[in-house]
Amino acid sequence: MAARTKMENVKLSFGVEMELYLAWHAEAFTGTVPAPPGVKFGPGAPLVIKGGRLTKGAKVKALASIIDEAFPSPAGTVVPLDDRKLDNRNKEWYHLEGYRRWDVILDASLRVTPDELEGLSCTDYGWVGVEVVSPALWATNEGFDEVRRMCEFLQKHFWIYNARPAGFHVHVGNGNEWLPLNSLRQIAAFLYAADPVLAQSHPRHRTDNVYCASPRLYSNVSMGRRNPVDPTQPDLPTESVEVERPSIYARAENAVRNFFKPRASPTEPAEDNKVRKRDEFPPRPTVGAYNREPIGRELYNPTPVEPVPMITAVTEILRSADKAAISRLMSIGPRRGAYSFVQLEREAKRTIEFRQAASMVDPVQTVAYARIAVGLCQFAASASRDDLFKIILDCEMAEQNPSWFDVYDLLMEVDLYPEAKIVQAVLSETLTDDKRREYWLSRKHALKL
Repeated sequence: MAARTKMENVKLSFGVEMELYLAWHAEAFTGTVPAPPGVKFGPGAPLVIKGGRLTKGAKVKALASIIDEAFPSPAGTVVPLDDRKLDNRNKEWYHLEGYRRWDVILDASLRVTPDELEGLSCTDYGWVGVEVVSPALWATNEGFDEVRRMCEFLQKHFWIYNARPAGFHVHVGNGNEWLPLNSLRQIAAFLYAADPVLAQSHPRHRTDNVYCASPRLYSNVSMGRRNPVDPTQPDLPTESVEVERPSIYARAENAVRNFFKPRASPTEPAEDNKVRKRDEFPPRPTVGAYNREPIGRELYNPTPVEPVPMITAVTEILRSADKAAISRLMSIGPRRGAYSFVQLEREAKRTIEFRQAASMVDPVQTVAYARIAVGLCQFAASASRDDLFKIILDCEMAEQNPSWFDVYDLLMEVDLYPEAKIVQAVLSETLTDDKRREYWLSRKHALKL
């Protein structure tokens, strides 16, 4: 399909959280740290822990110290690193104080040792789960290259294992500011609608994961939660400074409902409508990505509930009066979904978090998935309302016909064709050096940093 909207020059920011397992050994250890069966590592080596303290905290501190020395002044940061501490009275900037440099932390989700690492640790050596957190970066080549440099550094100097419990998270924001309210509405509505399609870009163990559950299946709005009704305007809010609700939303909802009424036995759309190069992305997904049963029993409400019609939920999100309303609709009980909007009610971060990607440290893969998160937000934030609803309709049709409109089509629609090729290569395990080179050139990155 041809691109439907011209992207506006929206300057977004982003940050990444790379969860991974790291090999380590005590300084006095002279043997070889055992690796998972069949796993080969590059030129790196296990992290050496000096001194007698071998706690998880000591391992995190040792890695953080090495990274600090190697990355004294990160490039592309929203807040440049210098000797000044941000004024805690300045609420417009202080929330970025902890995101001016690379950091390493422990993550609760990595406390459990993966099956393949069981028995590979003892007192003097083993594997530890850590999370490498980037500074807040501008979504420019300079910012993405900073992530690329970190991935290359980790691969070169350490043994990294990307186990199933680990993930790769991307935060997308607007520098030190909140994204505009209408942009937040459109991003939330778009991600809600596209969720089942976007899930095709991730392996099954991530789509059936309670820590990044589907908002389409389990969020409050999918369970029928609605925004409070204004007694003076019972249907939809009128236009105001806070709420922009042109009548196109109501017209679109009615049009969509009428369009999809006669679909007791949906048929595949006509071949003439498939104006795209389908042979470029074999194998194409033919079924939906989500399997409700394994994850449903673990969520806070295990009672099977059929999600409300997608367009009903999308319209409810688009009529949200403020950031907190969007956050409440997109929330999943005490959990965080594949696309987390919890920060819209907090000041700790002013970002939307993409949580469903699998753990990764390959530079091309990491940059591509980070660009996808940014690109999806950029499209939704800058799309005209007509263009937004057109792609939402495609996502609605994809629920009935997964093979007709899939994740590759979606990524191409929003100007992420190079990233679509990387996703296909990752999922089909065909990511070669030639494809890496092609990707860097397509996004005007230097072949070597």
